[in-house]
Formats: sequence, C-alpha cells, structure tokens
Amino acid sequence: MANDAAYVRTAAGKAELEAKPGKLPPGLKTLLGLIDNSTIAQVQGKLPQVAPDKLKAALDQLVAQGYISVPAPAAAAAPAKAEPPLDFANFMKKPVKEPTIQQLQQAEATLSGIRSSKTPGYHVHIINRAAKRVAPLAGGDKHTVLVIDADQSNALVVTRALLLAKFETRAAARQDEIVEQLNKQPPADVIAIDLVLPDTIGLELLGRMREHPVYKSVPIIVMTAKADHDDVVAALAYGASGYMTKPFKPEALVDSVQAVLGL
Repeated sequence: MANDAAYVRTAAGKAELEAKPGKLPPGLKTLLGLIDNSTIAQVQGKLPQVAPDKLKAALDQLVAQGYISVPAPAAAAAPAKAEPPLDFANFMKKPVKEPTIQQLQQAEATLSGIRSSKTPGYHVHIINRAAKRVAPLAGGDKHTVLVIDADQSNALVVTRALLLAKFETRAAARQDEIVEQLNKQPPADVIAIDLVLPDTIGLELLGRMREHPVYKSVPIIVMTAKADHDDVVAALAYGASGYMTKPFKPEALVDSVQAVLGL
C-alpha cells in the first residue's frame, strides 16, 4: 500500500470511538482517533515516537478488523473486489473451499512419520512451532486462547491449565457462542478446537476460519478423539496448526499453545 494512500474511518470505526470503553485496546483506539482521511506520513507526524514498521502494522490491524479503510482511486483501471464482511456469521453461510491437491500432499507428508497402532487410528501430536515470539493481538504481555469444545469437562480442565499458565481464556461450544467469540475484538491469539460440535461441523468451521481475513493466520490447534488417518489429513489440509488426539494431559495443550506462539 502506498504511503500517500489516505486512511478513513469506517462506520464501525466511528462507532468504536463513541463506545466507552469500546473493544479496542487504548493504544489502537488512540490511533483510530488520529485518522481522518490521513496518510501514513501524516499519522507518523502526529506519532513521531512510534517506529514506522510498528505504525504500519497497527494500521493494517485496524484495516483487517474493519475500523478503517483506504478508498480505491476513482480512476482505477478495474474495480477492486469488495472486501468480505468481517462478521463471522456471514462466513458460516458460505460454502467451504476444498483443500487443494498440494495441501493434501503436504498433510500426507506430515503424517508420513506417524506409525499406525494395531488398532485403527493414530496417537497424534503435531504442532507447527513459531520461529519467533508472536505478539498478543490485544497488546500487552498476555495472550488469549479461545477453547471451542462441547465436552464441558475437557473444556474446564484445559481452561484451568491455561489460566494457571497465565493465558487469558474464552470458551464456546454452540454455533451462536462460536460466532460471538470469533466476532469479539481483539481476536484470540490461538484457537483450540474440537472437531465434534453439537450444531456445527468442526472441519468446515476450521476451513471457514482460514478464509476469514482475521483468522487466516491465527494458530488453530485441533484437539479431538477423531484419529483416523483421513481425519488428520483433512484437518491439516484445511489449515490446522496442530493436531492433538484425546485423551491428553492438559499440560500438553499448554505446551502446544506456547509452541505455536513461539514462547
């Protein structure tokens, strides 16, 4: 994006400024208040103490969350595609894209070292470790983990372990709760999801999250009793950052969350 492109507040951004306290952390809300058809250079002039790369990252976050936008030039050669609505309820209505052959091949390659037991299925613990620490989306020092699991006993146990490990937690099980949590700002830094849910197909939910502008890069760890080869391949192909078969010790999930965040 060019540095002379002007950022403008959206209707959601104007509403956020009027809300008290609102959904944004103080730093981002202050930045939102400085934007009034402003270029990066103009905003940088108001915040000389902020490094340019950090300012650009914060502006990109406000754009991704729908609080500001950059109007397309009137003389553009071709009309730009409209940005999809960020409300996750809209994504629940969309068909899920099937994984590509390359994605399926990569998933198969990941499983190539997993040895089958005498009984059907696998004991699987696959985690993509972050190369460096991932900063919390809410700012500050604490990361937030959203636990999507209809098994209340398991959800309580892993949530307690995450809290003891100094993570913030959220929880959801039914579709309306899931949509509410996925629309909540700032977004969770990691999502731990069971594939077996009461009124939602977990695999399709995973695919829809990977198509959403906010959640396409958020680490998603599948934790489930579904351990057949095809289940694991499908989850990895749809974009899971990790796959853990139940039962597992709650400390194992804490370790996995720390790994995908580079902690």
